[in-house]
Amino acid sequence: MKLTNLCVPKKEDFITFVDKRKQDMKLKLVLLMLLACVVTTTYAQKPTHTADTMPPYLKHPEMPAFKIQLLDSVSSLNTFNIKPGRKTILMLFGPDCEHCQHMADSIRAHMDELRNVHLYMFSFAELRDVKNFAEKYKLNKEKNITFGKDIDFFFAGFYKLSAVPGIAIYDEKKKFVKLFNGGAKITDITSVVNNK
Repeated sequence: MKLTNLCVPKKEDFITFVDKRKQDMKLKLVLLMLLACVVTTTYAQKPTHTADTMPPYLKHPEMPAFKIQLLDSVSSLNTFNIKPGRKTILMLFGPDCEHCQHMADSIRAHMDELRNVHLYMFSFAELRDVKNFAEKYKLNKEKNITFGKDIDFFFAGFYKLSAVPGIAIYDEKKKFVKLFNGGAKITDITSVVNNK
């Protein structure tokens, strides 16, 4: 018996086989690189809640120190000097802002629920406009309310406000409790300060 028709691969078949393997490897490498890019991009775009991305009032929950020029235009108050022991409301408002005007009416109507709170109301507006606002809403005679001007434009930036009124509430130890950005219902504010 003669073995003439043995199945021996030809040289061309071997080269074709090797070329296909190289092409498969190249395709796998390209797909692996694409997958790595997609994964890297996905993780790079996820928001991280690190100290760098937290707003300052959450990063530093103690009441910030900033200057409020008082209505006499000579005196100023640094919030660092606000004594602990009572809850504090810091409120940035605009005298011409309708929401702020409604908030002033609501504060006036709910003063009994706010008697044990320090309330500091300040604006970027001129002091005469702040004074007229305080008089118009009859809040200037309240002993626990202080009016003034944020002369360094500190408040809006620190609290990342997008609208006024901006209201930050602090506890008796001057630790951050709640922020209302762009106003709130007075019942929401009184429930926070009265622990309801």
